[in-house]
Amino acid sequence: MRNGNGPDEFTVLKPDLQVSFYQRLQVLRGQYLSEALAETIGTLDIAVLDDALQCSVDAGALRKVAEWGIRGEVIFPVAYVIEAKPGLLGYYRLLLGFSEKEFYHRDAFGMFRSLEKRGVASDGVAPLIPELCASLVRTAEMLVTAVPKLGLRDVHELQLLSLGASLRGSELNRIGQRATAETFDLIKKMLEPHITASDSRTLRLSNDSGRQVTVAFAGDPDVVFVESLPSREKPFLCIEIKGGSDGSNVYNRIGEAEKSHNTQLKSGCREFWTIIRAPFRLAAAKEKSPTTTRFFRLDEVTSQGTEEHACFREELSSIVGIKIPG
Repeated sequence: MRNGNGPDEFTVLKPDLQVSFYQRLQVLRGQYLSEALAETIGTLDIAVLDDALQCSVDAGALRKVAEWGIRGEVIFPVAYVIEAKPGLLGYYRLLLGFSEKEFYHRDAFGMFRSLEKRGVASDGVAPLIPELCASLVRTAEMLVTAVPKLGLRDVHELQLLSLGASLRGSELNRIGQRATAETFDLIKKMLEPHITASDSRTLRLSNDSGRQVTVAFAGDPDVVFVESLPSREKPFLCIEIKGGSDGSNVYNRIGEAEKSHNTQLKSGCREFWTIIRAPFRLAAAKEKSPTTTRFFRLDEVTSQGTEEHACFREELSSIVGIKIPG
């Protein structure tokens, strides 16, 4: 009930990101969260596991964990467990607080990515699992020393704290990829009559003057148009795509586009477009990215019949040098 002091209505927010997190979490439970560890331990010889823990873990740290009422393998990774289910490397990575990027880009840890991602250890990696576990046991011992107590609930919640950041990053990447795919389809459709060759990330075409143009869908910038000159390749249009629909940090994302555009200035490119899905104010967007020569709204651009779609078509036609029928 309104009290007359607030706004007439509130925007209904969509929990899309949280729904995606929930769906992903159900998959991960069976891969490398507590449920996966418990299932794997149920298939192992407990006597062999206890021997492995006693040989691998500092006695004081192992005793402290026992006093907390939890078994050692809940905290300490030993080769016997990882060899039985390689994906459980992800369990310990999350418990120890490392993102995938931080963990697998560090020193020699990258070679073990297949354990977590595919649940397999190659012939070259398998003999190194004991050394990997020995290193991670030392890290786990530091964690045990630094905290007064850990329970099963604490372990699970610490993993979720690490997982949340990874899931958000992964979901944002997927959002960006979908937005780039939408833009790719739009550009490809508009340029179709002039395309001479294409693959999943590149279009090649000849414009009305016979100039050869390549459209590449890359990472930075998201899309770049390059003209082939006799002496060099000349980029002439760079496009940054920000596909997130959350308007709360839209200007931060526009600022990220500005950084990319500034980098491309050094290559000689002079035309920069930024395509955004979230609502934004043009004046504020120009302040955040003065290098951008044209701003477009993604949902408007990809909707045939809108004024912005027609504007995008006309601008693309002009800069590439081809006639695009309306």
